[in-house]
Amino acid sequence: MPCGKRGAFLPTTGLVPGRVAPWNGQVILPEVARILVDGGTGDFVLVLAGEHQSFGKYGRFIAEQARRRDVTSFIRFAGHCRDMPAALAAADIVLLPAIEPPALGRAVAEAQAMGRPVVVSNIGILPEHVVTPLEMPEEIRTGWLAEPGDAADFARALAASFSLDANAYRAMSARARQFAEYMFSPHSVAVATRAVYTSLLARDD
Repeated sequence: MPCGKRGAFLPTTGLVPGRVAPWNGQVILPEVARILVDGGTGDFVLVLAGEHQSFGKYGRFIAEQARRRDVTSFIRFAGHCRDMPAALAAADIVLLPAIEPPALGRAVAEAQAMGRPVVVSNIGILPEHVVTPLEMPEEIRTGWLAEPGDAADFARALAASFSLDANAYRAMSARARQFAEYMFSPHSVAVATRAVYTSLLARDD
């Protein structure tokens, strides 16, 4: 089974956290799903876990696009999630298709802290929150980057993530958690912040 699935008859779950809103880029998901299905990948579901009432017209457009492309069974609207750790634990891959740079990219850090590989837009701060080639060796990868708004590129990255065998998935999950602990733990953040202030103070001397 792809992604080292915990249950033999469960689809691979791609969690898409965040409000269903234009800047978060979920509109490409029906096309992504269609490309995956046409390419022979059919055992998956993309779960949009976020409030979808504020931009209801946008959410309805996504649902309509899913119907037009005959992929409604591959896309689920879960609504606002009060227990994101549980949602992350139930997911196999976390997907962030943002088309505008987020301020923090916290969802990427949280996903990897839960040991979940990620597929994220190559935009803003997000690339700094995931380990990918070419900047790093393939053997320490924790996820994939895709171009914002490019359904084919996201489908390519998701297909690669879905194709991981159990051992490769477990290894990437462990790397993702280690990377998150190293980069985003309170101690690491404190050390990095202190280093910035130290360098600024030294410049004033």
